[in-house]
Amino acid sequence: MRIEPEISGASIVLRGDFNPAIFTPAWFALHKLLPESVADNAELQVAHQQATAFDADWLQIRVVTDQFSAETSQAPHIRLCDLVLRVFKEHLHHTPLKALGINRSVHFRVGSFAERDRIGRTLAPIKPWGTWAKQIGLDGEHGGMRSLTMTQINPEGRAKGDSINVTVEPSNRVGEGRVGIYVSVNDHYSIESPSSETAQQLMGLLEENFETSIKRSDGVIDHIMSLEKK
Repeated sequence: MRIEPEISGASIVLRGDFNPAIFTPAWFALHKLLPESVADNAELQVAHQQATAFDADWLQIRVVTDQFSAETSQAPHIRLCDLVLRVFKEHLHHTPLKALGINRSVHFRVGSFAERDRIGRTLAPIKPWGTWAKQIGLDGEHGGMRSLTMTQINPEGRAKGDSINVTVEPSNRVGEGRVGIYVSVNDHYSIESPSSETAQQLMGLLEENFETSIKRSDGVIDHIMSLEKK
């Protein structure tokens, strides 16, 4: 990437019907999805019928009754895809799934508050806001872009209801809230009629598209980074 992000991550999110209680570190070790040493040292926050959450080495798992999320902040991201494929192709292939998100996010730092504000105004100009723009001010101290989301609906060659969503915001995690930028890309795949068979369909989409999706997301993020003037 053009700039090395201070925080960088990828996640795979599934929507459907889940039994959170089974997704414990011990279950992942039992099915050889994670090494026993990793599972034994996992930080288990909660595990019951409504929610399970744990962190294990490079992996963060969060499950509630209608959503499964696997996330990592460590490369290579492909092992996240491999893990999810094994879970839902080999062991839980009858789980009713209805949507898939392949997500990429970064927090990076620019040279100054003024530069961060300039990038925000490049993406969301204040001139179209008329007289109110004067109240926002020209120095960024009195306001500016707080969150911008751009969406591509029904990407070519994909199912109706699919979308790619890019959000840009000031980062609240790097740059002391003044010189950081957060960019997230959500690549959304959906199923019109969820059933016990749709898990295989979504896993096929994940396997076929994961690396392409991450590469496309990195390209979008790299472009946002390129807006900084050196």
